[in-house]
Amino acid sequence: MNPVVLVDTREWALEVVRAIKEAGCGVLKTRLEVGDYVAGDFVFERKSVDDFVNSVVEGRLFEQAERLRSSGMRPVVVVEGDLWGELRFRRVSPNAVLGALLALASMGVGLIYTEDRAQTGALVCLAARRESSKRGVKAPVAKKRGIDIRSLQIALLASLPGIGPRRAEELLRRYGTPLNALLNYRSWNVDDRSHMAIKRVLETPYGDSSTLDDFLG
Repeated sequence: MNPVVLVDTREWALEVVRAIKEAGCGVLKTRLEVGDYVAGDFVFERKSVDDFVNSVVEGRLFEQAERLRSSGMRPVVVVEGDLWGELRFRRVSPNAVLGALLALASMGVGLIYTEDRAQTGALVCLAARRESSKRGVKAPVAKKRGIDIRSLQIALLASLPGIGPRRAEELLRRYGTPLNALLNYRSWNVDDRSHMAIKRVLETPYGDSSTLDDFLG
C-alpha cells in the first residue's frame, strides 16, 4: 500500500499535489490545524521565497514556526525558489533573513530549500515513504504555547544594517529590551558607516524612495 500524505484543504498548489502523486504517494485532503502537508512524523509549512520574505518582515514566520513546533511532530519549513535572488529585488536587509534562519534553528524547526513546487512534492512523498513503515499518518494538533519572544527580539535588532544575530544578542544583554536598545542606538559600539545606515533606517519617514546604497554610496 502506498504511503499517504495529508494535504490541507486551504493549500492551493496543485503542482505540489500532482508531484506527490507522481512520486507514488496517496493524497488525502483534510483541514489541517497546523501546516500544509503531513507525511509520517513530519509536518511541512510550504512557502514561496516571496511569502517567506514577507513573513519575516511581518513577523508571521515565528508564530507559524511556534505552531509547527507545538504540534508534537517534526516541523519543517520548505522555502521554494531562489531566496537570495529574491532579496536582490526587495528592500529587505539580508541580515533580517539570516536572523530569521538562526531563529528557526534555535526553535528546532527544520529548513529545506526546494527549486520549485514539483521538487516540494517529491520531498513530501519521500518523507512519507521514509516514515510509512513506522506509524500511520495522523493530523497534527497545535498546542497553545507562547511565541518565542527571545527569537523575535534577536531577529528585530539583527535586521538593522551592520548588526546581525550575534551583535543583537550583545545589545539585548546590555540594554535589557529591544526598545531600550533602539532608544540608545547612538551609543552602540558600531563603526561610523553602520551608525549612519542605522540612523537612516530608524529616522527616515515612511515612503522615502531612497536606498541605503544611495545614502552611503
